[in-house]
Amino acid sequence: MKRLYRLINVIVILPLLMGMSNLGGESPARIPVPEKKFKAAFIDQTDTYTDVSEASIDGHAFLAGKKGEGNYTVAFENIHYIDYLMKNDILIAQIQMRDGAVLSLTVKKNSHAFGKTSYGTFQIRLADLKRMTILGPQK
Repeated sequence: MKRLYRLINVIVILPLLMGMSNLGGESPARIPVPEKKFKAAFIDQTDTYTDVSEASIDGHAFLAGKKGEGNYTVAFENIHYIDYLMKNDILIAQIQMRDGAVLSLTVKKNSHAFGKTSYGTFQIRLADLKRMTILGPQK
């Protein structure tokens, strides 16, 4: 009878333990790689500057957000830089386009920017950024 209980415990508990191997978080050593690769520079809220390659926002080479009731995606090719501003717990992305136009979008504050540095990987919440400058496509 004890063997049966042990066997049932193993069958029930083992899958749960295997599912906890990453505890639901993404490994900081692994970042999403976007289809199109860009170099970027990040300045966070503490004025720390970081240059990266393979820059992305949530794994994509574009910024997604809302303006009014519309949903926008703005490709990195068109962006010169993005200033982030938290206002009443809403994150605003002020986008300076390469053609000189300015576009403001409401973006998800828990989205992440990613990239690779010369010494490892980089990730940061958009809410923790002050500015993201798109330096150009990677060759």
